[in-house]
Amino acid sequence: MQTRNYKNMFFAAGALLAAASAYAQPYGYVSSTMGNTVTVLNRATNTVVTNITISAAGLAGVAVSPSGKNVWVAEASKNSVGVINTTTNKVTYTIPVGTNPVQIAFAPNGNTAYVANQNSNSVSVISTGSKSVVATIPVGTKPVALAVTLDGSLVLVSNLTSNNISVISTASNTVIATWPTLAGPNGLAMSPNGQLVYVANQYANSVTVYDLPSGSLVSTITGFFAPTSLAVTPDGTQLYVTNTNSATVAVVNTTSLTIIANIPVGTLPTSVAVSADGTTAYVTNAMSYTLTEINTATNTVKLTVSRIGIYPYSVALYN
Repeated sequence: MQTRNYKNMFFAAGALLAAASAYAQPYGYVSSTMGNTVTVLNRATNTVVTNITISAAGLAGVAVSPSGKNVWVAEASKNSVGVINTTTNKVTYTIPVGTNPVQIAFAPNGNTAYVANQNSNSVSVISTGSKSVVATIPVGTKPVALAVTLDGSLVLVSNLTSNNISVISTASNTVIATWPTLAGPNGLAMSPNGQLVYVANQYANSVTVYDLPSGSLVSTITGFFAPTSLAVTPDGTQLYVTNTNSATVAVVNTTSLTIIANIPVGTLPTSVAVSADGTTAYVTNAMSYTLTEINTATNTVKLTVSRIGIYPYSVALYN
């Protein structure tokens, strides 16, 4: 990634194992694009545990492995993925991938990780056991987000500038279908029952809803402002959408498929994640250097954590 544009990266765009008392609390992990760190947050006390320095500029997506033993971070400037041991909070492996990796997703069983390589128009398939790339799959142009189906059989990839979704079969590691979208498909989220996928269309200021696995269009929701990231509550009733151009997070009622709230957050919200108990949504605000916590019952701001890295890009949660 020789000609990195950090502003564009924001628009091109989600642990500790409970094996000891020290790991009993829920944690959050926030990647910092300009600060070259992954911040570890104790979510029970809202305190920063540590800042893990990564030897790469332009950090992008961060993801917690299903076991909670590792956190993976996309090292965009190095064309690699860093693997952090959550016991030591140190990088233990660096895995070369494609050009400008921006997001990571795990198979439900944790045996495989998928990496969207924005500038090489590909997805790297990584064996988490061997920590090596076992396949490279060509997709559309500027792949920026990933979602894996509940049974692990399919990986969906949003392609920002070819305006489509690539559907990958994990059995063959090939693209088996391509779904057309509106302009600038970015963030992806699946309903908890695995029957729907939500797509944030950044350039069309909309969210589209598709049936799984057919790919047929269910609905188009409008009224957003450059939406980039999505997260669904565990009960499936609410969808949170970052509006990067309005410093808000929109809340969608998934039954009526209408926006029911717009919550003010920091400047340039880039990533949103919802806690496993469904009580809190966490939002990274890149230009404010903050993390906003939202009460999902009232859809109001609970707390803002200041100075959470420099240009915080992505947030991932454990517990």
